[in-house]
Amino acid sequence: MIVTPGVLDAPAQRLLDALVARGERLLDAAAVPAGTEPVTLAVSTGAFVFDFAGLVRSVAPRPFRVIILSRLGAHPDAKSDSLKRLWRLEEHVRGGGAPTLTLRFAPLVGPASPFWRLLRGGPSLPGGGRQMVCPVAESDAVETLARALGLAQPALSDAAFRDWYEVAGPDAMTLAELRELAMGSGGSRAGGAWEPSQEELAEHRLAECEPWASRFGITPIRIAKEASAWAA
Repeated sequence: MIVTPGVLDAPAQRLLDALVARGERLLDAAAVPAGTEPVTLAVSTGAFVFDFAGLVRSVAPRPFRVIILSRLGAHPDAKSDSLKRLWRLEEHVRGGGAPTLTLRFAPLVGPASPFWRLLRGGPSLPGGGRQMVCPVAESDAVETLARALGLAQPALSDAAFRDWYEVAGPDAMTLAELRELAMGSGGSRAGGAWEPSQEELAEHRLAECEPWASRFGITPIRIAKEASAWAA
């Protein structure tokens, strides 16, 4: 069972909703029934007032672990307020002492990903599209969560839950190159959006794919090879 403090910001909520389709149970903290089975608390930013102590009380006396769905660029010195909030969230939750796994997601792309749909429309790009990004397939992000929680293989041990990973693709490319791939893939543009925001993207740096891929046993999708199959 996954318990959240409320509706999480994108893309975190969408990733959790994808787990429901794979058989996971997802509940708001206000709807947790009495019981003793272990749960996973999934946290990120959202419109709610975050109260980690209250979230923990909502699942007591169940044993619990925490997974933080963060984003690339979270840092105390980030210029983006949203990335600063994510960093404070990470620090606050890890300070609680529970087994905590932090996943910082790079831009998610795939046939239903808002960012990919936006790029299909050929939008103008900040800085002429020279910004380097390490996009990751949304399906790989969902699979990472499934493996962490034991939906696709034995769940990670509590010891393994005390770590953080950048969930980023194996190929760095410019925004202009990514837009070209998206435009060439065809398919729907409905629901397109900057995800993450342009403000967050401006702070992205090259990310290391190998630690995440090795830890979760994932062979990351090569976006340039798969894009042509992503027409929705």
